[in-house]
Amino acid sequence: MMEPALRPLLAFDTSTPTARVALISPAGECLVLREKTAARHSANLLALCDEILVAAALKVSDLRAIACGAGPGSFTGLRVGLAVAKGLALPTALPLVLLSSLDALALDLAAASPGVQLLLPCIDAGKGQVYARMYDVTEGGAVCARGTCDWVLAPDALCALASEAAGGRTLRMGGTGVERYGEVFRSFFGEIFVAAALPGPSAAAIGRLAWPRIHREDFDDLETAVPRYGRPPDITRPKNPLLVT
Repeated sequence: MMEPALRPLLAFDTSTPTARVALISPAGECLVLREKTAARHSANLLALCDEILVAAALKVSDLRAIACGAGPGSFTGLRVGLAVAKGLALPTALPLVLLSSLDALALDLAAASPGVQLLLPCIDAGKGQVYARMYDVTEGGAVCARGTCDWVLAPDALCALASEAAGGRTLRMGGTGVERYGEVFRSFFGEIFVAAALPGPSAAAIGRLAWPRIHREDFDDLETAVPRYGRPPDITRPKNPLLVT
Protein backbone atom coordinates (compact mmCIF):
# COMPACT_ATOMS: atom_id res chain seq x y z
CA MET A 1 0.00 0.00 0.00
CA MET A 2 1.18 3.52 -0.82
CA GLU A 3 2.66 5.53 2.05
CA PRO A 4 0.24 8.25 3.27
CA ALA A 5 2.80 10.98 2.56
CA LEU A 6 2.97 9.91 -1.09
CA ARG A 7 -0.72 9.56 -1.79
CA PRO A 8 -2.23 12.05 -4.26
CA LEU A 9 -5.57 13.76 -3.83
CA LEU A 10 -8.48 13.88 -6.24
CA ALA A 11 -9.65 17.43 -6.90
CA PHE A 12 -12.54 18.77 -8.94
CA ASP A 13 -14.68 21.82 -9.54
CA THR A 14 -18.21 21.94 -10.98
CA SER A 15 -19.09 25.60 -10.42
CA THR A 16 -19.26 26.31 -14.16
CA PRO A 17 -20.56 24.39 -17.21
CA THR A 18 -17.17 22.65 -17.44
CA ALA A 19 -16.45 19.93 -14.89
CA ARG A 20 -12.71 19.76 -14.23
CA VAL A 21 -11.06 16.85 -12.41
CA ALA A 22 -7.39 16.32 -11.58
CA LEU A 23 -5.10 14.03 -9.63
CA ILE A 24 -2.70 16.22 -7.64
CA SER A 25 0.53 15.02 -6.02
CA PRO A 26 1.60 16.12 -2.52
CA ALA A 27 4.08 18.45 -4.27
CA GLY A 28 1.19 20.16 -6.07
CA GLU A 29 1.94 18.60 -9.46
CA CYS A 30 -1.03 17.83 -11.73
CA LEU A 31 -0.57 14.14 -12.56
CA VAL A 32 -3.71 13.50 -14.62
CA LEU A 33 -6.36 15.93 -15.84
CA ARG A 34 -9.81 15.42 -17.37
CA GLU A 35 -12.63 17.83 -18.15
CA LYS A 36 -15.95 17.94 -19.91
CA THR A 37 -18.47 20.66 -20.69
CA ALA A 38 -22.15 19.78 -20.40
CA ALA A 39 -25.48 21.28 -19.34
CA ARG A 40 -25.44 19.01 -16.28
CA HIS A 41 -22.54 17.26 -14.58
CA SER A 42 -24.51 14.37 -13.11
CA ALA A 43 -23.88 12.19 -16.17
CA ASN A 44 -20.14 12.81 -16.50
CA LEU A 45 -18.43 13.72 -13.20
CA LEU A 46 -18.12 10.19 -11.85
CA ALA A 47 -16.96 8.98 -15.26
CA LEU A 48 -14.21 11.64 -15.29
CA CYS A 49 -13.09 10.59 -11.81
CA ASP A 50 -13.01 6.96 -12.92
CA GLU A 51 -10.98 7.81 -16.03
CA ILE A 52 -8.37 9.54 -13.89
CA LEU A 53 -8.07 6.69 -11.41
CA VAL A 54 -7.79 4.14 -14.21
CA ALA A 55 -5.12 6.23 -15.96
CA ALA A 56 -3.12 6.37 -12.73
CA ALA A 57 -3.79 2.71 -11.85
CA LEU A 58 -5.25 3.77 -8.48
CA LYS A 59 -8.32 2.97 -6.39
CA VAL A 60 -10.26 5.52 -4.38
CA SER A 61 -8.79 4.03 -1.21
CA ASP A 62 -5.29 4.88 -2.51
CA LEU A 63 -6.05 8.61 -2.34
CA ARG A 64 -5.09 10.97 0.47
CA ALA A 65 -8.26 13.07 0.29
CA ILE A 66 -11.06 14.43 -1.89
CA ALA A 67 -10.94 18.17 -2.63
CA CYS A 68 -14.02 19.84 -4.09
CA GLY A 69 -14.80 23.35 -5.27
CA ALA A 70 -17.67 24.53 -3.08
CA GLY A 71 -18.69 27.53 -5.20
CA PRO A 72 -20.10 30.03 -5.67
CA GLY A 73 -21.41 29.00 -9.04
CA SER A 74 -24.06 26.87 -10.68
CA PHE A 75 -26.43 25.58 -7.99
CA THR A 76 -27.00 22.26 -9.75
CA GLY A 77 -23.32 21.86 -10.57
CA LEU A 78 -22.28 22.49 -6.97
CA ARG A 79 -24.81 20.01 -5.62
CA VAL A 80 -23.59 17.33 -8.03
CA GLY A 81 -19.96 18.03 -7.17
CA LEU A 82 -20.48 17.80 -3.43
CA ALA A 83 -22.66 14.69 -3.76
CA VAL A 84 -19.91 12.94 -5.72
CA ALA A 85 -17.25 14.15 -3.28
CA LYS A 86 -19.19 12.78 -0.32
CA GLY A 87 -19.98 9.58 -2.18
CA LEU A 88 -16.28 8.95 -2.81
CA ALA A 89 -15.11 9.96 0.66
CA LEU A 90 -17.68 8.20 2.84
CA PRO A 91 -17.11 4.49 2.01
CA THR A 92 -13.33 4.85 2.26
CA ALA A 93 -13.26 7.32 5.20
CA LEU A 94 -11.23 9.76 3.13
CA PRO A 95 -10.99 13.36 4.36
CA LEU A 96 -13.11 15.92 2.50
CA VAL A 97 -11.82 19.43 1.83
CA LEU A 98 -14.08 22.11 0.35
CA LEU A 99 -12.48 25.16 -1.27
CA SER A 100 -13.76 28.44 -2.64
CA SER A 101 -14.14 28.32 -6.42
CA LEU A 102 -13.32 32.05 -6.56
CA ASP A 103 -10.10 31.44 -4.59
CA ALA A 104 -9.14 28.77 -7.12
CA LEU A 105 -9.96 31.06 -10.05
CA ALA A 106 -7.82 33.79 -8.45
CA LEU A 107 -4.87 31.36 -8.39
CA ASP A 108 -5.46 30.62 -12.07
CA LEU A 109 -5.55 34.34 -12.84
CA ALA A 110 -2.33 34.96 -10.92
CA ALA A 111 -0.56 32.17 -12.79
CA ALA A 112 -1.72 33.61 -16.12
CA SER A 113 -0.82 37.19 -15.19
CA PRO A 114 2.77 37.49 -13.89
CA GLY A 115 3.40 40.87 -12.32
CA VAL A 116 -0.25 41.86 -11.95
CA GLN A 117 -1.09 42.88 -8.38
CA LEU A 118 -4.88 43.12 -8.48
CA LEU A 119 -7.21 40.28 -9.49
CA LEU A 120 -10.97 40.08 -9.93
CA PRO A 121 -12.14 36.52 -10.71
CA CYS A 122 -15.75 36.46 -11.90
CA ILE A 123 -18.15 33.53 -12.18
CA ASP A 124 -21.44 33.91 -14.01
CA ALA A 125 -24.23 33.79 -11.42
CA GLY A 126 -27.16 33.82 -13.85
CA LYS A 127 -30.12 36.15 -13.39
CA GLY A 128 -28.01 39.04 -14.71
CA GLN A 129 -25.47 38.82 -11.87
CA VAL A 130 -21.83 37.90 -11.33
CA TYR A 131 -20.06 36.25 -8.39
CA ALA A 132 -16.76 38.01 -7.74
CA ARG A 133 -14.16 38.96 -5.16
CA MET A 134 -11.09 41.18 -5.16
CA TYR A 135 -7.63 39.70 -4.54
CA ASP A 136 -4.22 41.25 -4.01
CA VAL A 137 -0.99 39.58 -5.13
CA THR A 138 1.90 40.24 -2.77
CA GLU A 139 5.52 40.79 -3.83
CA GLY A 140 6.16 37.20 -2.82
CA GLY A 141 3.41 35.97 -5.14
CA ALA A 142 0.84 35.09 -2.48
CA VAL A 143 -2.80 35.63 -3.48
CA CYS A 144 -4.82 37.26 -0.69
CA ALA A 145 -8.58 37.83 -0.72
CA ARG A 146 -9.96 41.17 0.37
CA GLY A 147 -12.74 41.19 2.94
CA THR A 148 -14.63 38.20 4.21
CA CYS A 149 -17.51 37.86 1.73
CA ASP A 150 -17.97 37.12 -1.95
CA TRP A 151 -19.89 39.65 -4.04
CA VAL A 152 -22.98 38.79 -6.07
CA LEU A 153 -23.81 41.83 -8.14
CA ALA A 154 -25.13 43.03 -11.48
CA PRO A 155 -22.23 43.86 -13.85
CA ASP A 156 -22.75 47.63 -13.56
CA ALA A 157 -22.77 47.50 -9.75
CA LEU A 158 -19.68 45.28 -9.77
CA CYS A 159 -17.90 47.79 -12.01
CA ALA A 160 -18.59 50.63 -9.59
CA LEU A 161 -17.41 48.65 -6.56
CA ALA A 162 -14.33 47.22 -8.28
CA SER A 163 -13.35 50.62 -9.71
CA GLU A 164 -13.22 52.15 -6.26
CA ALA A 165 -11.14 49.23 -4.98
CA ALA A 166 -8.75 49.32 -7.95
CA GLY A 167 -7.88 53.00 -7.50
CA GLY A 168 -6.72 53.31 -11.10
CA ARG A 169 -4.47 50.23 -11.01
CA THR A 170 -4.54 47.56 -13.71
CA LEU A 171 -7.26 45.06 -12.95
CA ARG A 172 -6.87 41.52 -14.24
CA MET A 173 -10.25 39.84 -14.64
CA GLY A 174 -11.25 36.40 -15.86
CA GLY A 175 -13.83 33.63 -15.62
CA THR A 176 -17.26 32.88 -17.00
CA GLY A 177 -18.60 36.18 -15.68
CA VAL A 178 -16.10 38.06 -17.84
CA GLU A 179 -16.88 35.86 -20.82
CA ARG A 180 -20.53 36.84 -20.53
CA TYR A 181 -20.23 40.53 -19.60
CA GLY A 182 -16.82 41.43 -21.02
CA GLU A 183 -18.14 44.34 -23.08
CA VAL A 184 -19.70 45.91 -19.98
CA PHE A 185 -16.40 45.68 -18.09
CA ARG A 186 -14.34 46.86 -21.06
CA SER A 187 -16.57 49.87 -21.61
CA PHE A 188 -16.47 50.87 -17.94
CA PHE A 189 -12.82 50.30 -17.06
CA GLY A 190 -11.14 51.23 -20.33
CA GLU A 191 -7.36 50.94 -20.24
CA ILE A 192 -7.08 49.48 -16.75
CA PHE A 193 -9.20 46.47 -17.73
CA VAL A 194 -7.27 43.40 -18.84
CA ALA A 195 -9.27 40.24 -19.57
CA ALA A 196 -7.58 36.88 -19.22
CA ALA A 197 -9.00 34.12 -21.40
CA LEU A 198 -8.40 31.15 -19.16
CA PRO A 199 -10.24 27.97 -18.23
CA GLY A 200 -11.19 27.85 -14.62
CA PRO A 201 -11.65 27.45 -11.79
CA SER A 202 -9.16 24.68 -12.48
CA ALA A 203 -9.00 21.40 -10.59
CA ALA A 204 -5.24 21.96 -10.25
CA ALA A 205 -5.88 25.19 -8.32
CA ILE A 206 -8.43 23.41 -6.10
CA GLY A 207 -5.77 20.81 -5.35
CA ARG A 208 -3.08 23.39 -4.56
CA LEU A 209 -5.43 25.13 -2.14
CA ALA A 210 -6.32 21.82 -0.49
CA TRP A 211 -2.85 20.56 0.41
CA PRO A 212 -2.06 23.12 3.17
CA ARG A 213 -5.38 22.29 4.84
CA ILE A 214 -4.71 18.57 4.56
CA HIS A 215 -1.32 19.02 6.25
CA ARG A 216 -3.10 20.86 9.09
CA GLU A 217 -5.80 18.16 9.16
CA ASP A 218 -8.36 20.91 8.59
CA PHE A 219 -11.16 18.86 7.04
CA ASP A 220 -14.85 19.46 6.35
CA ASP A 221 -17.51 17.39 8.04
CA LEU A 222 -19.15 14.91 5.68
CA GLU A 223 -22.55 15.23 7.33
CA THR A 224 -22.81 19.00 7.53
CA ALA A 225 -20.83 20.18 4.48
CA VAL A 226 -22.91 22.23 2.04
CA PRO A 227 -22.13 24.15 -1.15
CA ARG A 228 -21.20 27.82 -1.07
CA TYR A 229 -24.08 28.99 -3.23
CA GLY A 230 -23.46 32.74 -3.06
CA ARG A 231 -27.17 33.45 -2.73
CA PRO A 232 -30.14 31.40 -1.53
CA PRO A 233 -31.30 28.79 -4.06
CA ASP A 234 -34.68 29.61 -5.59
CA ILE A 235 -36.27 26.55 -3.98
CA THR A 236 -35.51 27.97 -0.51
CA ARG A 237 -37.22 31.30 -1.11
CA PRO A 238 -40.80 31.72 0.17
CA LYS A 239 -43.36 31.98 -2.57
CA ASN A 240 -45.29 35.19 -3.07
CA PRO A 241 -48.68 34.48 -1.42
CA LEU A 242 -50.36 36.73 -4.00
CA LEU A 243 -49.34 34.24 -6.69
CA VAL A 244 -50.59 31.14 -4.89
CA THR A 245 -53.90 29.84 -6.24
